[in-house]
Amino acid sequence: MQSVKEIVKELKVFERNKIPLEVKVLGIAIYIQTSSIRRTARILSEVHPVSKSSVHRWIKKFEEKLPICAEKKERNLVAIDETVVKANGKRYYVYSAVDVERNELILMRVYTTRNWLVTRSFIKEVLNYCENKPKFVIGKAPWLVDALESMGLEYEHQTFRCKKFG
Repeated sequence: MQSVKEIVKELKVFERNKIPLEVKVLGIAIYIQTSSIRRTARILSEVHPVSKSSVHRWIKKFEEKLPICAEKKERNLVAIDETVVKANGKRYYVYSAVDVERNELILMRVYTTRNWLVTRSFIKEVLNYCENKPKFVIGKAPWLVDALESMGLEYEHQTFRCKKFG
């Protein structure tokens, strides 16, 4: 399995690197969380100066490569990833969930900490977009394993992505 940052690199979402990739990934996650380009640009400006039009372009380019589908569906296999993004000397934890069979992003969230409680909360939110209880594909992060086991959900470890994106 690859991290969100690696997927964005592989998909070649961004041609230019004037703004660090970490800031762009953080921006996409914040936008998905807030649904507001203006709010996303304002939050990111505390880390790195960005315009609303830049954020809008990033979102459009990202959605062209990896569609965002936050509707409730039958899902069989969901990959969950947590990536550390460093910006302005701070660590942010970007959690993402992808429907592996449909190649759609289900959910992305930014947290300032990483633990069992945060992970469990994220998984519960992902399940809101699933009509069933899918099998999860995860790395070997203990907080992911513990959260899934505490919820009685099926999972498998995978150190590589099972489907090529793009």
